[in-house]
Amino acid sequence: MNLTAPGLSVVIPTLGRPILLKTLASLAEAGGFDGLDVLVVGRVHDAGVRAGLADFLARYPGIRHLDVSFERGDSSEKKNAGWQAARHDLIAFIDDDVAVARDWPAQIRAPFQDPAVGLASGPGLVPEDLPLMARLAGNTLASKASGYVAGRYLVGDPAPRRGRWSCLIGCNMAYRRNVLEAIGGFDPAFWPGEEMIAAWLATRAGHGLVFHPGARLFHYPRSGFRRFCRQMAGYGATRIRLIRAGVDLEWASLLPAAGVLALAVLAAASPFSPWALAAWLAGLAAYAAVNLWIAFRKAFDTRRAVDLLIFFLIPVMHISYGLAEWAELLRPGRDLSERPSGALPGESGPACQARPAGPDGAGAAR
Repeated sequence: MNLTAPGLSVVIPTLGRPILLKTLASLAEAGGFDGLDVLVVGRVHDAGVRAGLADFLARYPGIRHLDVSFERGDSSEKKNAGWQAARHDLIAFIDDDVAVARDWPAQIRAPFQDPAVGLASGPGLVPEDLPLMARLAGNTLASKASGYVAGRYLVGDPAPRRGRWSCLIGCNMAYRRNVLEAIGGFDPAFWPGEEMIAAWLATRAGHGLVFHPGARLFHYPRSGFRRFCRQMAGYGATRIRLIRAGVDLEWASLLPAAGVLALAVLAAASPFSPWALAAWLAGLAAYAAVNLWIAFRKAFDTRRAVDLLIFFLIPVMHISYGLAEWAELLRPGRDLSERPSGALPGESGPACQARPAGPDGAGAAR
């Protein structure tokens, strides 16, 4: 076993949100920052964020900015532009709305001491300094209502463990360069979910995936109710796209769609059948009881009574996810990409476009 962890490049695909500056500040305060190669990838429209980013670039020579934007497949293409421009052969990807723990650079590199490991991931924890809606959104995802997916948002057992492709979380992952080259990088046809199809391809090819609870970062979730619904719908639609693409079928991911269909059929039949009405009411009562138990468990774990309110967000999560699964099944191929903050209307459309950052060509994407 190779006991020397490789050098690390960190790619941050960005929509130019103000929280990007918090992400960079957390990296600058992390141990080993001076040895990192950090690439901020994306066009920044907000003047205040541009000024803050320029200050980081001036103070820290290890931070670079690739000023690129793409009309389709934006998230995937930014990741691809970043890893192709990276200076190291170990490349981590984090979102532009996270704060890394001080030991994150060392912890995300640790699994790669084993040459059989080709990719790694760590948890995206719920921060303490959140407005109420964002806190509830994060804790809903980190509750048992999310099933096996909840493990991505919790430390749990602190021991690193080998995992399936579906245990990876896109806001906190790292790859060896040769693995990315072998799978062709991130597929622009997927958002959200490009990290899932990449992890599936990599593990199918025999590269080991390790989930390392010690590689912690704090992920600032969607702060508004509508954005949370859209996020869940995006996850649901992407799950159907992944299945269509041939990934291993995980039946639990189809439960929201099955539940939505069952309740809709029973509700429609209830006026005509007392048995259907009884089954519908019993199903709703059982579902509410389970959700209440989950909410109490989460509030007990966090020691915050306000987290009991996830009781009301759990059905929103399941319904948004399940309806989106049906929508993607019946009308596939909707554009799920997010437009960068302040982007012009012409910056979303059917084609991809990369814009170089300056005369040195650092912003050229591919």
